[in-house]
Amino acid sequence: MLPSRADRLQKAAAQRTRSLAIVLDGVHDQHNLSAVVRSCEGFGILDLHVIETHAPFRIGSSVTQGAEKWLDIHRYLQPEDCIAALAASRLEIWLANPAPGSIEVSEVTWQKPIALVFGNEHEGPSQAMQKNASGSFHIPMLGFSQSLNISVAAGITLATGVAERIRRLGKHGDLSQSEQSDLIAQWQRRSVKYADKILARLNKELSSEDETSEKIRK
Repeated sequence: MLPSRADRLQKAAAQRTRSLAIVLDGVHDQHNLSAVVRSCEGFGILDLHVIETHAPFRIGSSVTQGAEKWLDIHRYLQPEDCIAALAASRLEIWLANPAPGSIEVSEVTWQKPIALVFGNEHEGPSQAMQKNASGSFHIPMLGFSQSLNISVAAGITLATGVAERIRRLGKHGDLSQSEQSDLIAQWQRRSVKYADKILARLNKELSSEDETSEKIRK
């Protein structure tokens, strides 16, 4: 790997976060799914949770442009399993839902670890997500239309969230040095073709050298 590539990975890892995650709760349009993948990567999100109640999750490579390589995509068959995973990560659930009582997206508690949930295109968030949510938010609309395509809404929400996190916390990326090192190692394996085979061969050669050295010492 060239030094310039390694430097780029280091800079990207410094801007990554696990305290802000995206959840796609029953989203079925594959273009929407793939577009959200690309937005997540572009805004430094590491964890994308996909609940496949309406359709299996498939990557549209022409849309993602390889962005999925840099994310951890978690897949679930039921929302309850996703909710348990979010709770284990201590992420507060917030729903994208323009229902009465929801707050503007800029007013979300961005300084806390949160998961932003975007529901099915027609039905919205699942009942399970609604029961476990800390609140709902909406993007202010000035025209006759009162809703946005999910991928557009996710992009606007992430742009707002990143700006608010930097304003309130002074930064967006929040991984420790050890977490960044682990992430870079993971990325390097994904970036190099046949990485696992190469590592296996190198480990075998090193083991052989160690055995030879041990025999010489004896």
